[in-house]
Amino acid sequence: ARRAMDLSWGPLVPGLSVGAGATRPNVPSFPATTPAVTINGSISTALTLTTAVMGTMQVNKLLYDQAQLSYQTARRGVELSVRKAYYALLIARQNIAVLQQSIDTAQKNYDQTEARRKAGLAPELDALTALVALEKLRPTLDSAQVSYQNQLADFRQLVGMNQARVPTLVDSLDAATPLAADTATMPSQADLVAHLDDSPAVAALRMSLNLAKARQEAANRNMYSPTLSLALSYRPVSSDNAVTWKDSGSLSATATFALDKMLPWSQDSQTVAAAADSVATLGIALSDSRTSADLQVRSLYRRIDQARGSLKALRLNVTLAERTYALTEDAYRFGTKDVMSLQNAQDNLQAARLQVISQLNTLIAATLDLEYALGVPFGTLGR
Repeated sequence: ARRAMDLSWGPLVPGLSVGAGATRPNVPSFPATTPAVTINGSISTALTLTTAVMGTMQVNKLLYDQAQLSYQTARRGVELSVRKAYYALLIARQNIAVLQQSIDTAQKNYDQTEARRKAGLAPELDALTALVALEKLRPTLDSAQVSYQNQLADFRQLVGMNQARVPTLVDSLDAATPLAADTATMPSQADLVAHLDDSPAVAALRMSLNLAKARQEAANRNMYSPTLSLALSYRPVSSDNAVTWKDSGSLSATATFALDKMLPWSQDSQTVAAAADSVATLGIALSDSRTSADLQVRSLYRRIDQARGSLKALRLNVTLAERTYALTEDAYRFGTKDVMSLQNAQDNLQAARLQVISQLNTLIAATLDLEYALGVPFGTLGR
C-alpha cells in the first residue's frame, strides 16, 4: 500500500521513446540499380493529463491509511490475546496454590484426627473421613496442574517462544488491573461512550466509508473530466542522395471529452452508480457499528461494575470463611465439634477462595475487552 501511494504520481510522468532504423525499397532484378537507403531516427515524448489522476492518488493515500489501521488493529488483537492468555496462566497458578493450600490443611486435619484416634479421643470413622477428604483433593490438584501445563504450552506458541523454555510469571492477579482495588475509580459510561469512534470496528468502517467516497469522487472525475494529450517528436531522416537531414517530427496538443461515458449503460456510468451504492451501504453499516459498539461498551461496563461489587463481597466471604475455619478447628481440638463440621468449614474456605479467583478472572477479561473496544491503551481504566 505504501509503494502504491508513493508511486501514484506515475501517470504524470511523460512517456519517452527513442528509435533508429534504415529503409531500403524493393527493386526489380533488371535493370540492376542501386536502391536508395533512407536512415531515420526518432525521439518522442507524450503526456496525458486528466484530473482523474488526482482521484487515484487520493484513493491510494486512503488505501495506505486503511492498511496502517488494519495493521494496528491486528497488533492490538494479538496483544489482547497475549494478555488474556498470560492472566489465564496467573489464574490457573493461583487456583493450583489454593488447591495445594487445601491439601496442606486437609493433611493437617488428618494428622490431627489420626493422633486423636490413637489417643482414644476420636473414632476410627473420623480418621477415615479425614483421609478420604485428603485423597479426594489430590486428583483435583493433578488435573489443575495438567491444565496449567497445557495452557503454558499454548502461551509459548502464541508468543513464539521455544517450547523448552519455562517462562517466569512475576505478576500477581491483584496487579492485573487497577480496577481490582476497591479504591480505584471507574469512568462514567458517558465518558467511555465518547470514545466509540476509536473502537476498532467503528474506525475500520469509517475508514472504508472515506475510501468509498474517494472512489466515488475518482469515478466522477474520470467520467466528467476532459483529457489533455501533449505529444512532441523529433524524427531526423537522411537518404543516400541527400547530404542533409530533414526533421519530420511534430508537436501536437489535443483535448478530448468522451461523451459515451455519460450514457447510462456505459461502463463508467455503472462504476459511478456502484460507487454511490457502496457509500450508502457503508454509511448504514457505520451507523449500525456505532450502535453495536455502544451496546458492547455499556454491557462490558455493567459486567465490570457487577464483578467489582461481587469481588468485594467475596473477599469479605473469604475473611469470614478463614475465621470460621479457625474457630471450628479450635472447637474440634477441644472436642466440641465433630470432624464433619471441620471438613465443611474447610470446603467452604476453599470454595470462597476459588470464587474470588473466578470473579477476578471475569473482571480482568471484561476490562481487557472494554479497553480493546474503546481503542485505549491496555491498563488505562482505573488509573
